[in-house]
This record gives sequence, structure tokens and C-alpha cells, in this order.
Amino acid sequence: MLKLLVTDLDGTLLKIGNELSAGISDENREALTAFVNEGGHVAIASSRGADAQTLISGLLGVPVAAIGMNGFIILNEDGEKINEHWMEFDAFAELAEFIQKHRINGSLITRGDDGGSYGFGSEATYPQRLTPDSPVIRQNWRLEFADFASRSGRCSKISLFVEPAQHSAASRLLHAAFDGRFEIAASDVDMLDVSPVGINQGSGILELARAAGIHKDEIAVVGDNENDLSMFKVIPLSYCIDHAAPAIQAQASCSVATVAQALALARKAAE
Repeated sequence: MLKLLVTDLDGTLLKIGNELSAGISDENREALTAFVNEGGHVAIASSRGADAQTLISGLLGVPVAAIGMNGFIILNEDGEKINEHWMEFDAFAELAEFIQKHRINGSLITRGDDGGSYGFGSEATYPQRLTPDSPVIRQNWRLEFADFASRSGRCSKISLFVEPAQHSAASRLLHAAFDGRFEIAASDVDMLDVSPVGINQGSGILELARAAGIHKDEIAVVGDNENDLSMFKVIPLSYCIDHAAPAIQAQASCSVATVAQALALARKAAE
């Protein structure tokens, strides 16, 4: 019996529009709310922060659990923290030095354990000064950067917003330099997420499942991007949205058009 459906957000549960994501389709909303009303549970897994839980619960009209920041924070359906992970802030400074050395046109952002947001970049780096071929999803977005030089302690997931033309090259450079220390995964066409090895969406799902007393064979997951692969590796019932790259689709057990379709197939398979 299927007890829990875990879904990615952007490009999966949330439709892609002209600016970030354009909401939840009626098909997905109706399927998920019916599943919850029948006793099932829904969780979101995303590179977004914990505030996404409130957003999605409001859009669906039912409570959802959350694996935020690619596994750095896990919340139950009541918004209570199950666990939270951190990495040393020195890693942020190391990555800042790395992108400067390799002339990567990008900006770094993270959150400190003091609750503050920290960034590295300038008015000349992406996405502050948008080039004509930049994706529309970053249009009119401006980040404010704090001086982190004297910052110590811990931080959460680090995101590199990189000019789309440099995305693939930046990913290769990061993997070559930091494999074994960090997990590096694309979560958008101009975004790479960095976390310590072992902290990802898949590990977050297992933490949530242990807390809820749910076996992994009673869970289904659905996603569409590289940062969702860790979910596909730990949960047998894995579904990939069919607009994803072929290499991503190949890692899931099945490709689907919508989250609603994934839920229907998973319920049948689990029975």
C-alpha cells in the first residue's frame, strides 16, 4: 500500500511559466488532495528552503511534510523539525575562491546557523547584470551580498547561480575538484547546489520515513532534475517527468507526464 508520495517542486509539481513556476495544475492538486483525504501523505523535496512547505500546503489545501534545501532540513506535516544538517562556513569561502580562480561568472548564496543569508558576488556577476541570453526565470532578480570574510561557524546548502553558457563547464570543474567531499547537483538551468557527501534529498526521505514509521517500499518519488537522482536511488517506485533529460529519465523506474500520473501508477504498483 502506498503511504507517502514525495515530489520535487519546480518543473515537477509546479508548472514552468515565464517567471519561476506558474502554480499547481488542477490535475495534480485534485489527485494529491484526494490521496491525502484517503489517508495518504505527501511531502515535497526541493532545493528551496523550509518556507516552501507553507506555500505548497496553502496551494494544495492539505498538510505536507518537507525535505528542504536538498536534505538539509526535514519537517513533518505540522512544520516541526525532524532534523537539520549543516556544513562548515569555510566551504563557502573555498567555493568563492574557486569560482574567482576559474573565472566562473556566478554568485554564491547560503544561510548561516544564525539565520542570516550570505552571498558572494558583485554587481557585475550573474545574475546581477543579466545578459540578453539569460533565462527569463531570473529576470529582475537582484541579490544583496553580505561581507562574509569574518564569518565563521556553519551554513546550509550552498547554491551557485552560474551563467547558463557556463553551467556545464562549471559543473565539470566542481566535480573534478570536490568529488568525495561535496555532492554537486544541478537544480535548474543556471543553478548548481553543493552539500556534503551524504546530505541530499534521498537521505532526507529516509529520515522522514524513519520518523513516520513508513517503509521505503510504501513510498513513491517523482522529480525531473539532477538533484532528484538521490531520491531515485533509494526509493524503488521512482518516476521522472518526461521533459527531463534522457540521462535523468533513465535513472527512474518510469517516465510520466504529471505528478498525478505518477501517483496513480505508484498506487497500483504498491498494491
